Amino acid sequence: MSKREKLRQKLRNNPKGVKFSELETLLQRFEFSLIRIAGSHHIFRHPENAKLVIPVHGNTVKPEYVNSVIEMLDVLYPKVEDSEGSEDGE
Repeated sequence: MSKREKLRQKLRNNPKGVKFSELETLLQRFEFSLIRIAGSHHIFRHPENAKLVIPVHGNTVKPEYVNSVIEMLDVLYPKVEDSEGSEDGE
């Protein structure tokens, strides 16, 4: 399992108390780039024109925004289950 998948799974399992730096790292590993900061709102864009707005107050991100990031990543990058060993069964 890659580092980005481990971080994705960590945030999926516990979306409370996530530091903004962890969420930003995850988004950057999935090709999102920070395009603008407007006050407390950090705006990320993906090459496929997906856009996320994450408000940051203090150092943590609310669980609702962590869940929305995970949902968007699931749409853009669906997890491939049992990709290993599929050729051995034929």
